[in-house]
Amino acid sequence: MLLPISSAHSISPRHSILRPAAFTIGLSDHPTFALLPQLVAHLVKAAPDATLQVRNFSARDDAIDLLDAGEVDVTVGVPATKTGRILTQPLFEERFVCIVRKDHPATRRTLDLDAFLALPHLLVSPENERFGHVDAALAKTGLQRRLALTLPNMYAAPLLIARSDMIATLMAGVVEASGHADELALLEPPLMLEPIPFVMSWHRRNDAHPAQRWFRNCIAEVAPDVRR
Repeated sequence: MLLPISSAHSISPRHSILRPAAFTIGLSDHPTFALLPQLVAHLVKAAPDATLQVRNFSARDDAIDLLDAGEVDVTVGVPATKTGRILTQPLFEERFVCIVRKDHPATRRTLDLDAFLALPHLLVSPENERFGHVDAALAKTGLQRRLALTLPNMYAAPLLIARSDMIATLMAGVVEASGHADELALLEPPLMLEPIPFVMSWHRRNDAHPAQRWFRNCIAEVAPDVRR
């Protein structure tokens, strides 16, 4: 996807390093919805002559491949496997919520662990695995849930839940940005789940590049505006 950034605003002389400027960012699904609109709005004002190209990736370590190959300047997603040549900066976190359709019987009482385990579950796994954060937490106590559906596309999950008897445990920001929040009931998970961190990553070889440092600062500046 190629987005021309245009506006009546002009770049100040101190931003002459940006003329002409073209940036490429790799985004996993959630930052595409949650972060990209704010970033584009910021660039329109700060660097109207700049061009932004967006690359999508799914598996977390795909970010490393894109950065190693020089196909993107920066990525935003969940942390990839640590490597000394890839630098990172925390941007925001997303907490987990459970969702069911608004008229689901589970909404009539507090969702305890027994009720949670009795329901058919939808698992979102961008890496196409059948073992997620919830499964890891349950495994610590020797418990297991029944997976009725596994899919890689997190933004498809809210509508599927709204049209079924299943339950899903998703990041709150995904539910908010999905366009289906008004069809769903949000419930607190009956087990402890750590928030999911999202980080900005870039290759060490580009760490001191002036234009790319400016671009990374733009991303960090708009990250607090992400709804969570």
